[in-house]
Amino acid sequence: MNQTISKAFARMIDQMPGACGCKNEHSVFICANEEFKAIAGLRSGDCIVGMTDFDLPGEMAFHAKTFQEQDRYVLENQVPITTFNVYRMKCARINAYLVNKKPFFDQEAQARGILMHLTDMSALNVGLLGPYHQESGRVFGGHRSPLGVSYVIAGGDTDLDITRREYEVLFFLLRGATAKRIGQFLSISSRTVEQYVTILKEKFEVLTKQELIEKAILMGYYYVMPDSVLRVVRSDVGEVRSVLRGRAHAPVIV
Repeated sequence: MNQTISKAFARMIDQMPGACGCKNEHSVFICANEEFKAIAGLRSGDCIVGMTDFDLPGEMAFHAKTFQEQDRYVLENQVPITTFNVYRMKCARINAYLVNKKPFFDQEAQARGILMHLTDMSALNVGLLGPYHQESGRVFGGHRSPLGVSYVIAGGDTDLDITRREYEVLFFLLRGATAKRIGQFLSISSRTVEQYVTILKEKFEVLTKQELIEKAILMGYYYVMPDSVLRVVRSDVGEVRSVLRGRAHAPVIV
């Protein structure tokens, strides 16, 4: 396999803080630091070069198809994306990572692969999704709960012209949260939440809340997280955490 990054850049990836990795245009790993490999289920000193997401021994492999679809989107559109990945570990613990992916280019401005950085958000996940993961069977009509999920973080733009607050209400509704609990997360009354649900039913052209949930899931909204959600969700100690950062320009690899 041809090396698509220089040795100097590979050393920089290895020394960067946090979990960093790099794939070529075929979603094959060409570099990753030790922290990234540990999250991927590899031992210290193991080689990740030449592997794909399907080859990883950890929980990441369960989402390999999704990760490669995200890679293709980044490369084809030459834009960065941010995802929020939640994994249910074998010990029943839930881990979560904020993942930034962006394309990197050669000197001829051709996209050569994906550069990614992972931030551990497991502590935030306890307050965000933990209470509702057990409700996924009810939300999905009794289907077996997945081992985890990868949410694409997006702005308020949708095909149905949904406002940011309606988007937030829908996100938590699809997690199985009650109107009272949604209101607590968003600092609004449960009656106001129900009003937003009524508006959402009209926009989705359904009559009941269950029909709204089913149609929204079929349209893919379960896997999209409003960028504002991570700003407004309170942790167990009552702090509001802002975790979305500005995105730098995609790097050029020499």
